[in-house]
Amino acid sequence: MPSSIPGPNGHATLRVDRESLPHLRKVFDGAMSKLDQQIELAMTGVRVSPWAGDPVSGNAATDFNNRSVDDGDSALNVLRAYQQRLKSASDALEQVAREYRIVESNNSAAFGAQSNSPMGG
Repeated sequence: MPSSIPGPNGHATLRVDRESLPHLRKVFDGAMSKLDQQIELAMTGVRVSPWAGDPVSGNAATDFNNRSVDDGDSALNVLRAYQQRLKSASDALEQVAREYRIVESNNSAAFGAQSNSPMGG
């Protein structure tokens, strides 16, 4: 039976079949790994310096750095927010997998107890 994962705003849901969980986790974790590399690259290699040493290139470098890595709505911060959403989704998938395992374990235990009882099958 599919399980629902609430979205970050609490409204959107993702219906997941138990059999799909390992593949979905692998996809989300793979995307996070690639994104981690891009964020590291952005933090270490995107910032530019004024290339001509004049006021125009200084302004251009400042604008570029602000939009790329410094401002609150910079590309780097957008990537970090996306990274957090992927992590939240992966964590939610892990929680669903744990819940499936608990339910299956409880069902197996209940079935075993029922089949071993004098009234059981």
